[in-house]
Amino acid sequence: MERKRKTLADFPFFTVASMRKQPPDVKGHTDFEIEGAFDRIIKRSEITWFWLLSKEGDSFCVQWKSEDDKTLAAVLTGCQANVPDLAGATLYYLSPCWQAFHVGMVLAPQWGWQRVRFEAIDAQAENYESQEVSIVNGREVKTWTKLERADKKGHASRHYPASDEASVSESAAIIVPGGWDHEHCELCRTHINPGYFGYRDLDDRWMCEACYKKYVEPRDLSFVDEL
Repeated sequence: MERKRKTLADFPFFTVASMRKQPPDVKGHTDFEIEGAFDRIIKRSEITWFWLLSKEGDSFCVQWKSEDDKTLAAVLTGCQANVPDLAGATLYYLSPCWQAFHVGMVLAPQWGWQRVRFEAIDAQAENYESQEVSIVNGREVKTWTKLERADKKGHASRHYPASDEASVSESAAIIVPGGWDHEHCELCRTHINPGYFGYRDLDDRWMCEACYKKYVEPRDLSFVDEL
């Protein structure tokens, strides 16, 4: 039996009844508040913010101010640049487990995916000391190694417990040949290893071939249910 494709219309949605906006601050950001109602109960998490998406591809990061599970009414607040008048709009709920661009990269035909073979590149490593102690594999860790692409492309950095003998005094960045040895699929987080093909977008984000075939080709948003 063929699996039903999930579209934005299948997401929980919020109908905006009214909107209040403050004048933009010196950086051009606007505090806003929207009042309206959801079409169903939204399961709350410890994370207080989430996304509201428009059919046109706009996204708004908002937080709960108040809600009523009986009437489904809610007041939401946010702050960002270039906020349009949202009164009367229908906006679709996206869990904070995802980023708004995850929906765009599946739906937008012009996203700019290219199928390419991943090859390891040089990385830059630097030690730093965190404010808190973490327990990793039974040992206390406060000194970490931050790993980034040496060419400064992409958005990701990776953080590993520093070696036992490392210290912050050894924090000068060093180049690790071939140290950036995999990418993560944006949707399933699987590794894309050297020699394997994946899809890369214009911002150097990656998607594995399986997720591309499963979600991008049919424009299917059911990845949001996979957590």
